[in-house]
Amino acid sequence: MVLITPEQEIARLEGDLEDVRDILGEFEETLRDLRKRVRAGEVDNLKDASKTLTELRSWLRLAKETEAQLAEYARKEAGIVGSWGLDLDRARSEVGCRLARVRACCGARGVSG
Repeated sequence: MVLITPEQEIARLEGDLEDVRDILGEFEETLRDLRKRVRAGEVDNLKDASKTLTELRSWLRLAKETEAQLAEYARKEAGIVGSWGLDLDRARSEVGCRLARVRACCGARGVSG
């Protein structure tokens, strides 16, 4: 059995995302050239243009999926379930500060508990 750690998976996904971004950069150049050729009336074969756009859409979808996987790993790493999380340490600190202000305002020496 092979154990894949979250760190390994995140590193792999980040590498994949960089590869996809490089490919998208190449597509950007291809699209610029294609746009120039279309404007100059040099494109007779719309099949090539359509193929390029289809490939671009596929790579964009792959980039979005990879980014979504990275975000999901980051949420899991932070202990967030679903699309939101609760930082209990921060909440505890904020409640403590508010209680301290109430004690200072009312002259209380402590909190009953």
